[in-house]
Amino acid sequence: MGRTGLILITFFLFMCHGFSMSAQQDLPRTSQAVKLYESGDLVGAKEVILDALQKEEEQNHPYTWCVKGFIFKEIYKTIENKDRYSANRDVAIDALKTSIRLDTKKEYETTNLKALEFLANTLYNDVVYLTRGLNEYNVDEPEKFYKRYQTVWRLVEPNADFTHKDVELYRVMAEGFNKIYKADPERNLVFFDKSASYYKKAIALKPDDTLANYNLAILYYNRGVFKIKKIGASTEIFELIFIQDECIELFKQSLPFMKKAHDLDPTRKEPLQGLRAIFKSLSEDQEELKYRTLLEQYIKEGVIQPED
Repeated sequence: MGRTGLILITFFLFMCHGFSMSAQQDLPRTSQAVKLYESGDLVGAKEVILDALQKEEEQNHPYTWCVKGFIFKEIYKTIENKDRYSANRDVAIDALKTSIRLDTKKEYETTNLKALEFLANTLYNDVVYLTRGLNEYNVDEPEKFYKRYQTVWRLVEPNADFTHKDVELYRVMAEGFNKIYKADPERNLVFFDKSASYYKKAIALKPDDTLANYNLAILYYNRGVFKIKKIGASTEIFELIFIQDECIELFKQSLPFMKKAHDLDPTRKEPLQGLRAIFKSLSEDQEELKYRTLLEQYIKEGVIQPED
């Protein structure tokens, strides 16, 4: 089963080299900052816009805060676009939010929202990179960045529905935790539990997610197989009984999710193979025969391709 992943958002910078607004004659320092920004002097533009915000006549104007947002956004894009902890990005977001709050006439609404959309997408891209490189030391970071992405995106689209992205994130997080667990099943058992819990989060939001149901079933089943393989000639009888009981419980936990995956996609080979394996492990011969026969029938009819 191939590893799924969040989709990296690619985007173009909105208004790369300047504002589409005319200079405000009553905001001289802000207007000067715009000119410096347009000339590419971001350091000078930053210095001037911060000075403008010390001026009583400019500090409460939404245009001044909009300009600040754009300057700091451009600094982030130009200098720090690979720094997910960029303070300049945070400053840009806060400035644009302030501009929106002060802009009671909504003169700069489109400009502010376009800039926030760009910044929200950079946060989402950080989530993607973090999930792709998930390890035991950064396990909390993807969701932190995802929540920040949601917060900013809600400014752009207040009624946004994140269900699809939530499911995708939970599923990818579960896969990442499973990868950490499998690297050392004895030491990293806590990540087995995390993986299971995140698959369940995905399924709670989208019960008909075939992949999440199948992968959770496989997670439980493989844990049972791992424990069986640990049994050796030196395993004492009472320990053997305990391990067998544990494995039976794991196979039983796997079963409803494998059945669900099969119900959602009845002619898919993997869930049929999974059901055969689970029922064989539970010594339920009639059920194992049922799914083996069904699998053979689908192969004979050409619905499922045989094993290579």
